[in-house]
Amino acid sequence: MRLKIKFPIINHLLGLFLLLLSIFIVMIIALVWFFEIDVSAHGQGMVKCSDWIDIKPEIKGIIREMMVREGQWIQKGTILFTLEDRERKLEVDAADLKIAELKINIAKLKTQLFLAEENISAAIDEAEATLATARANYTISLKGPKPEEVCLTESKIHRAGNSLEKVRKDYERMKTAYSLKLVSKLELEESYHKMKIAESDLRLTKDELNLLHNKYDVNQIAATKADVNRCEAILKRTLARRNELEILRKDLESAVKVLVKEEKQLAVLKEHLKLTRIRAPMDGYVLTHDTEHMVGQALEEGAVVLRLGDRREYIIDCKISEKDFPLIRIGQEAKIQIKPFPKGEYKLFKGEVIRVGADINESDLPAEIGMMDKLSALTGNQLPSNEGYFPVILRLEKPYSIALFGKIYEIRPGFSAEAEIITHKEKIATFLLRRVLRIKGKLTTDKIHL
Repeated sequence: MRLKIKFPIINHLLGLFLLLLSIFIVMIIALVWFFEIDVSAHGQGMVKCSDWIDIKPEIKGIIREMMVREGQWIQKGTILFTLEDRERKLEVDAADLKIAELKINIAKLKTQLFLAEENISAAIDEAEATLATARANYTISLKGPKPEEVCLTESKIHRAGNSLEKVRKDYERMKTAYSLKLVSKLELEESYHKMKIAESDLRLTKDELNLLHNKYDVNQIAATKADVNRCEAILKRTLARRNELEILRKDLESAVKVLVKEEKQLAVLKEHLKLTRIRAPMDGYVLTHDTEHMVGQALEEGAVVLRLGDRREYIIDCKISEKDFPLIRIGQEAKIQIKPFPKGEYKLFKGEVIRVGADINESDLPAEIGMMDKLSALTGNQLPSNEGYFPVILRLEKPYSIALFGKIYEIRPGFSAEAEIITHKEKIATFLLRRVLRIKGKLTTDKIHL
């Protein structure tokens, strides 16, 4: 006799477990068959500026002082470095001194010219006036005395004679009266004195008439002619002094030309002196390494000293293994981890492939472990580590910063980055099947990229 022991609870639990297991297996199959995963290529790179400017001094020289360092953010117009400028400063000082002397000389020439113009102009006016007077006297001497002058002088003589005759008669009467003791001796002497005055007046008027006639004789005419010649000679010599003004004007003009030339030369020297102070042409980051050790370095004209990067757009310059490179296309999206910003704590940035390199670069150390490396590690077959890597350029998304605990952390050129470029989407089932076939060697060589 067999005993059948029934445990209803155990049977129910076993049935529920089998049901849940079946549901789980169905979900796994559905997930593997219907859902897709992102197939990506990995690479490592560096954050770089999309646009940059090479700083090249326009003159050759020796770096005297370096004002910036790698990674420093600078404003436009900031002095980057200076070149040795001792000789140029001496040249500028010498040019300044020469220009100061020229200005003093020009001021003296202007003063001399002004005074000479005043003196010569006054001398010419005076000489012309003197000549005009001499010529008038000469003309008068040629014409002789005027009739009215002669008539006037003769009338003066006639009046003086009549006055003398009257005074003489009065004196005779006074003498008779004195003899009769009718007048005093004082009155007689007064009458005598009046007679002598009248005689003197008559003599003066006659001399005036003689002088009037003698004024226009041959000798007097010759004298006035000689005076005219003398005044003409003086005027000629005075007019000749105008040449002094022309000489002064030419000297002044020459001095001004020399001053203009020296000022232009000084401007050139100052521009050369400015060229020894190299300033930033834009805002940006200093991208050049080891700037501190450039002091004392001799530069040739046009040599690149520094590189400034613009932060308006950042790119990721990364290397992709030659196993994954054929899957890369322009426009593909990428997930980028900036290494100073850990993925677990901060965020992943987005990127886009904008340029795919064409030149292969040999490297001993891979930029990132490729998919084939992972599969080879699973099967125990390690691939050679020396392989080629191609450059791929990604455009980094904006903004180039993250906010954390109330602070803003910015991405800077030179930060290292890991890029995961999404090449395509593939069903999980196909993805696993391809790897199984790959491990068993069932795929052809034209489908080796995973």
